This record gives sequence, structure tokens and C-alpha cells, in this order.
Amino acid sequence: MLVSANYHVAEGDQNALGQYLVARAASCSADRRPHLKIACIHCGAEYVAAEVNFHACKCPSCQNGAGNLLL
Repeated sequence: MLVSANYHVAEGDQNALGQYLVARAASCSADRRPHLKIACIHCGAEYVAAEVNFHACKCPSCQNGAGNLLL
């Protein structure tokens, strides 16, 4: 699986599936993989996804996508 570093995506950018980048964050885990905080314009859910291709992100709440929902 090819993973994009998402360096060309800026905060506030939106993909074709209605997901937008809220912020970037470093992981707290030992591997320090970059994480993206993403929000869905359809249902308002916010979630964190690690090392994903932002342009293919789907909401885990309303689109059966990958990611960990934030409370």
C-alpha cells in the first residue's frame, strides 16, 4: 500500500469526499508517525488518522472510513 506524506495538503483543504484537514500532529507513540486531525462536513465528526492519503479519506462515522473518532 502506497502512503502519502500529505505535505502538499494545507490546513483547511477539503477532499472530494467532504473531509477537511483541521491540523497536523505528531504521534505520542514511539514510532512518531504523523497524524492528521480531520473533520467531516457531512456529520461534523472529528477524527485522527495516521499516515493516510488525505485525498481518499472517508469519515469513520458516516462513510465507513478508517480513523479514530475524537470525543
